[in-house]
Amino acid sequence: MKKSGVPLVLGIIFLVLIEVQGIPTMKNGRCFCININQEKIQLQSLKDLQQFAPSSSCGKAEIIATLKNGDQTCLNPDLKDVKKLVKAWEKQTSQKKKQKKLGKRWKIKKGKTVGKFQRPRQKKTA
Repeated sequence: MKKSGVPLVLGIIFLVLIEVQGIPTMKNGRCFCININQEKIQLQSLKDLQQFAPSSSCGKAEIIATLKNGDQTCLNPDLKDVKKLVKAWEKQTSQKKKQKKLGKRWKIKKGKTVGKFQRPRQKKTA
């Protein structure tokens, strides 16, 4: 019985370790933003703007602005200027997406720009 008991105990320990390893863990239970910038940021200086909704690990909404010089700063989502900035950013990014879609609709054939739904003009033959 001593020989059969050791593999049984090792098997149980192995299964328990696998189960513990598969349990998802929270991301340190912290918010991304510790310090919030109260200064006004210009739309022209933004490279990216990320918004994070409240979650189980952080109970508040967070907005992280990445500036063109590479700096990241947290913005106060309750400020009126920040709300305006977010709306302007969303408008700007949606316009860029529309321009990309329009750009894909045009094809270039033999140096001439032709709309996607237009037929290229054929030369008349006599």
